[in-house]
Amino acid sequence: MELSKEQIKARIIKKLVRWKKWGGSHTENIFNGLPRHLHGEKVVQEVLHDLIQEQWLLAAIKTGERHYSLNRRKTKEFLKFYESYCL
Repeated sequence: MELSKEQIKARIIKKLVRWKKWGGSHTENIFNGLPRHLHGEKVVQEVLHDLIQEQWLLAAIKTGERHYSLNRRKTKEFLKFYESYCL
């Protein structure tokens, strides 16, 4: 089963919203919740890059790994997306 970019984006946003990863609260386990075969795929990296470029996600290097959290300043935008695709 191949997931579209929108479906991957929805899974990432849904996970971070459910785990309450806002601002200073972050996680490196961004790939959990995605099918195993997609963990290192280019399409997932593209979606993460797009989310960072749109400033929906904040990325920081912590303990040698990239950690991600939701940007509080873009809450309205990605919650609208969340309501459309994740519920």
